[in-house]
Amino acid sequence: MSEVIQYKLGMASGFFVRDEGVIAVDSGCELGRELFLRVCAEAGVAPEEIRLLVATHGHVDHFLNMNEMRAVTGAPLMCHKNAESSLRQALHPNVRPRNRLGQYMLSQLPPSEEPLRLMRPTAPDIVVEGVVDLRPWGVAGRVVETFGHSDGCISVVLDSGQAVVGDLLVEDVRDGTPSLAYLCYTDDIQAANEQIFASAEYLAANAETFYSGHGGPFSRADLLAALAAARAEAAE
Repeated sequence: MSEVIQYKLGMASGFFVRDEGVIAVDSGCELGRELFLRVCAEAGVAPEEIRLLVATHGHVDHFLNMNEMRAVTGAPLMCHKNAESSLRQALHPNVRPRNRLGQYMLSQLPPSEEPLRLMRPTAPDIVVEGVVDLRPWGVAGRVVETFGHSDGCISVVLDSGQAVVGDLLVEDVRDGTPSLAYLCYTDDIQAANEQIFASAEYLAANAETFYSGHGGPFSRADLLAALAAARAEAAE
């Protein structure tokens, strides 16, 4: 069974997935080689064990430290083709509030400028779309598209019933409850909702435990509760 190890750097989490091989998903949101070596040591992961790096999407808090991670591990970096330009050009995230939580986060708790100031161009080595088998890198699972928060979001879905889902499912900072992505990439909120709801339904049908870039881990019941609440809010 695959093991998922979650660590937090700054405002976001990164993950190690250990199976026959090890992959690293996202980077956390602090910059530095020594920080990465520290989290490796704390997790009991030797950097040379890591065969693949995966960025779940092209927002700075998920790929900020990927250049340093790649230099240490020698592992290639994978992202979705729609996220490639964000990484390669170090683009400012294109986000819109999807719901009341998103409005609150952007108006009351604006993102720190620090991660944006530290952004560096990060050229991916592997650009994907659709479903990608992770067995070539020693992990029983797959990368799947889970659009809605951005149009380049991917999740790592493991055969063991675990999934690393980026920002599709996050913790509501107001009360700690699970919420579907509170930010999206388009002014067409209905279209973003349709993508997010479809992504959540797919994940609920294919995994039991969900690892988030912000909070968690969450259960399937948490995901279904967040989906029901999001549908109710969208219908108001």
